[in-house]
Amino acid sequence: MAFTETGLKPFAESGYEILDDDLEVRREVTIWSVDPLVPRIGELFIVERDGLVHDVVVIELTTFRGGWSALCRVVEVYR
Repeated sequence: MAFTETGLKPFAESGYEILDDDLEVRREVTIWSVDPLVPRIGELFIVERDGLVHDVVVIELTTFRGGWSALCRVVEVYR
């Protein structure tokens, strides 16, 4: 995989990467992007995994040159 000028690896068409390995155990996901629209603490995202829909809220936000990373906690799960 090639790296961009900023050192970030390319994203899928959506422009976001969701790291959800801790979803079942810690009920958290990390979302990061190079999208210039940075979320705020308390904003909600919707994450689908294994046929379940998870509402997640941003609890921690980190910005860096060319992007951002948001730690999110599950607040609701829908089947």
